[in-house]
Amino acid sequence: MVKIGTSRRLNKARSSASRKLRRRDVFTYLMEVVLIIFGITVAYQLNVLYEDKKDLQLERAAIEKVHRENETNMEYFASMVLDRKQQEEDTRELARILFSGGLLEDDYISRYLFNINKTIKPLVQLEAINFYLNTNYTNRNSDIKSELITLKSKYLELREVVDYYVRIKEKYYSDFLVSDVDFGEERILTYDKIKSVEFKNLVVNLLANEQQLNKLYTETYELALDLDESLELKMH
Repeated sequence: MVKIGTSRRLNKARSSASRKLRRRDVFTYLMEVVLIIFGITVAYQLNVLYEDKKDLQLERAAIEKVHRENETNMEYFASMVLDRKQQEEDTRELARILFSGGLLEDDYISRYLFNINKTIKPLVQLEAINFYLNTNYTNRNSDIKSELITLKSKYLELREVVDYYVRIKEKYYSDFLVSDVDFGEERILTYDKIKSVEFKNLVVNLLANEQQLNKLYTETYELALDLDESLELKMH
């Protein structure tokens, strides 16, 4: 027979043990939750690091393509420098001869007359630039994107100006002389229109266009050079 006092002590002991077990269960549960959250966090961070690394590799490959394309464009501009300057000088010399008041037949103007009839259109590549600008790998190269946007804008401006210039030249230069000059054989048939005030003014306008174009070519080439330096730093 268990005494009343002993029974109370046993119940109290059981109750205390039960509370300890509940606290232990709660602690175990909380630890499991913490471990699960920690595991998810670590897995997420590892995945982020993996994706960032993959994006960096893809972006580097895209930058290298832009670099190669930019070098090709710079080579083109470098090759056009002498031709562009020569066309401007020929236009200036033709204007000088026309306004000199001398005998045009003795000044060999045919050389300048036919040289300035040529048109030089910018052959630039934009595929790599467009691809890079349409991607969003990381935000680490926002400076490069800013330079590319500026350069692309200058390329498009140059293209528009050249197209307009070509149309003007075809309409007001070639068509104006079509009955006096044989452009196919590069032979002057008569000097009637060439000696006119209208043609003199036309050549002056052509000279202004040549100067504007050369300035635009120079600005674009300098932007391409700056971009090349920035890309070199990014790749090393």
